[in-house]
Amino acid sequence: MDDRRTSTAEQYARHQPRLPKKLIVCCDGTWLNRDNGWQAGSWGSPGKLQNPSNVTRIARAMTAEDSAKHPQIVFYQAGIGTGLGLYDQLLGGGTGMGLSENIREAYAFLGTNYSTEDGLSKPDSIFLIGFSRGAFTARSLGGFIAAIGILTKKAMPFFYECFADWEHAGDDDYTPRFIDAYCAAFPAEAATVKANQPADRLSHIRAERGIDKYMFAYRKHLLSLGLTQEVQIKCIGVWDTVGALGVPVNPFLQRLGLPSFIREYAWYDTRLSDVVESAFQALALDEHRAPYSPAVWELDEGSTTNLKQVWFPGAHSNVGGSFEDYGVANLTLSWMMDQMSGATRDATKPFEPLDWIMFDKEYVQRCLDWTARWYDEQPMRKVYKGWAMGKVYNSNTFPKSLAGATTRTPGLYRETDFATGKYKEEYLRKTNEYIHASVRVRMEQGGREVEPKSKIGVFFRKIWRTIAFQKQLNAYRPQRKGGVFHGAGPLHGWRLEAGDKTQHDQGAGTDESRRACWKYEGKLQPPGRLLREDVFAEKGFEEMYLRHGGKSEGEGKITFLESPSSAGKRISGSSGNAKTF
Repeated sequence: MDDRRTSTAEQYARHQPRLPKKLIVCCDGTWLNRDNGWQAGSWGSPGKLQNPSNVTRIARAMTAEDSAKHPQIVFYQAGIGTGLGLYDQLLGGGTGMGLSENIREAYAFLGTNYSTEDGLSKPDSIFLIGFSRGAFTARSLGGFIAAIGILTKKAMPFFYECFADWEHAGDDDYTPRFIDAYCAAFPAEAATVKANQPADRLSHIRAERGIDKYMFAYRKHLLSLGLTQEVQIKCIGVWDTVGALGVPVNPFLQRLGLPSFIREYAWYDTRLSDVVESAFQALALDEHRAPYSPAVWELDEGSTTNLKQVWFPGAHSNVGGSFEDYGVANLTLSWMMDQMSGATRDATKPFEPLDWIMFDKEYVQRCLDWTARWYDEQPMRKVYKGWAMGKVYNSNTFPKSLAGATTRTPGLYRETDFATGKYKEEYLRKTNEYIHASVRVRMEQGGREVEPKSKIGVFFRKIWRTIAFQKQLNAYRPQRKGGVFHGAGPLHGWRLEAGDKTQHDQGAGTDESRRACWKYEGKLQPPGRLLREDVFAEKGFEEMYLRHGGKSEGEGKITFLESPSSAGKRISGSSGNAKTF
């Protein structure tokens, strides 16, 4: 009787459409753990629980299901260096050891839970999110999925061997393992499996195109055997990926001689593939640590990926979150939510719930309320509380400063050879970079310059500026020229243009000649390149934060201009024909 009931139930299930789900992988940054993170005290201050990063906050903001009842299943992964042992915390956090384990762990979650398309139902949707080295994990995971697909249940027991084949593609002294391991487990299939496998010589070609050619043949072979499945990644959303290839390796450690470790991670493929439908990255203008050079995406010729990369004021952890002052982090969080919820999509196309993530507005409101209450308790609340006015911290402090300092250069990064890790002569072109309106507003409203985070840092800066006869407090000037006591700003060589003196009436749908933009007039490459100012989504989370931030006391109120198009809005720090909040 039980067998008959089971058989009937199975037959019924096979004829019922399955409701597709969303699989969302959230990879946190170094030393960040939402569930067990502890921040040690310093300079007499007591320890406390970590401030949650934007990865933690965006994961908590996701609803259990969307408006169409599709489950939104979140896999949260703590950052490297969050283990209980000192070895893990120092070597994992300081060097990046553990990255491959994180990539494999996240992929195993997808391989276990992913359901492909069938005759009745659409496939599950995949979203990848990360900050800092978690961004590297998310991007590398995207590269592995693009190269291999999602292995079937039959092939998943040999996932480690498959991952190693991808990881070591192009190595002279490596022999691919997956096929041999699979054939050892299924000897009856060995002749068929080995018949059309990629030629061994292809696996040893180190050049970028050679690796791509080998991995294409590798995936094609697995597809022919029914061992993997082609998938689309709906979106990759990251905050400030660091390292020329997305590899956050400290150059100081590299000089000490760790070539084998560095090589283990340097050739993970973090490029964008056409299997990624949308990709968004929030970048920090004011990060100066040399190991934290940003990994800017570039689209291949003919790519169909919807890419947007936007520069915000602030250092690495300002943009990705984890400081108590969430003024900048709220900017990037609300921006990312607008991108990943579909608020900024092409409004002429129908909204498909499976393509986007649904967020809980009440949770976001609580985040904004918490930030407002925190500011109200600070003695300098009138200086920092306004929208885009949050404190920007100097991250390049001792002993991190021993690794060197550098200034970021939006719109001026060079191509990187995927196989060798070396910079090419050509500048990146199809990067779809924008400057966020908060940069201009911070300048117009007299926001503060980059400042020390610790009290001792503030003390020493005061002493130094007194000795050097410098002003104690300066305004935010990302366009500044270099001087005797300070370097050039990240936007040195770029001039802000708006089409008219008041910078009004700029928004989606307006004449591009009048839309706010930054024009390059420097010497590093031919002048004339433009970086547009990003445009707000209609009734999105950015507008929600702008209205909330406009409630700040007295000074620094922000004006919000109505767009002539329903596709978006832009903001202004000026007075005029605008709404003030």
